[in-house]
Amino acid sequence: MTDIHCFSFAPVQKLDHEYLVKLFTLGGPTVLGVKAPPASSDLHFTLAYKALIHELAKLLKSSPEEAKVLHAREERAKHFAKYIEMLLADARLQRLVLDNGIESLTFQEFSRYVKIDLKRVFRIEPLIKMLLESAKSFTELLDDFDRRIKDSIKKEKFIGFKTIIAYRTGLDIALVNESEARADFNRYREGEEKEAWFGPPVKRLRDFLLLYTIERARELGVFVQIHTGLGDTDIIGDKCDPILLLNLLKREETLPTTIILIHGGYPYTIEAAWLSKVFPNVYFELSTAIPPTFAPAVSAERYRQVIQITPVTKIVYGSDAIELPELHWFSAKLAKAALAEALAQLVNEDSLNEEDAYEAAGMILNQNAQSLLGH
Repeated sequence: MTDIHCFSFAPVQKLDHEYLVKLFTLGGPTVLGVKAPPASSDLHFTLAYKALIHELAKLLKSSPEEAKVLHAREERAKHFAKYIEMLLADARLQRLVLDNGIESLTFQEFSRYVKIDLKRVFRIEPLIKMLLESAKSFTELLDDFDRRIKDSIKKEKFIGFKTIIAYRTGLDIALVNESEARADFNRYREGEEKEAWFGPPVKRLRDFLLLYTIERARELGVFVQIHTGLGDTDIIGDKCDPILLLNLLKREETLPTTIILIHGGYPYTIEAAWLSKVFPNVYFELSTAIPPTFAPAVSAERYRQVIQITPVTKIVYGSDAIELPELHWFSAKLAKAALAEALAQLVNEDSLNEEDAYEAAGMILNQNAQSLLGH
């Protein structure tokens, strides 16, 4: 398998019950505005938690009680690199594409104990925030932005770009020009833009920089990943539907650039599948936001729905897994089981033959991503 969308993880040797409560009941590492902690009892009625404990118990040859599974995991994780090797081999994960927007440790440190093919995509929002804080003029901001994104590909060997503009101002991207973006920047410098934890919204400026990134990606021969659909609590919930990207995708300058719709827009799966069918440059990525606690997004029903709309040559697998290697492993196991069930249903209905099904699985789980990565 190739996981085209995930994050690095630190060598955590011990997990505890409190961490599992946070992970499986809050739903994401960047949850904001949660005042009261979740009830511990909620965890034991969470399907994804039960499934993870069950699968880890089988892998670690432990009885399926949480305390015993966590103890067995702690013993194995004392030799963390070996433990990672076991997890990756069990899921047959051969390649990870890491988002640098949230890094538990440096890429160089991560690569010391994760001995498979590792790539990185460059998230543009941290750069935008930094430049908004440092640039004295719009010209300076744009020049520095252009230099940094080019250097990320040419010098630092990133293999694509990523945007989470759905968390900042939404997917209703306006086709703004440079003068409109400059006006937004000037309003910010004059103190007319409110601040947020990620910097000022400056919507037209952010829209312009995304358009700019897409054009540079075309010149550099790399893809752009766009977060679509729901996610953590700070998502712009009414502006995360991928159908809002329609005008952007119709734009002549966008068509030569490969666009990957991260999370396949979940729960707006049909919209994302349709976009990836009708636009030759658009791909559908099958991860779940808040992995793997958002079980319906990694289900046979969803996989079947996507396969029935989108050519299997344009579907890729990602996990969005973060913080723990078990999430990368568990998401891969869930995805393979769901895809197998969906393809088996289509074979039983004579929509596919068995050879077609195996070919489709190979494309979705590995080959399509390898093609995008230039392998």
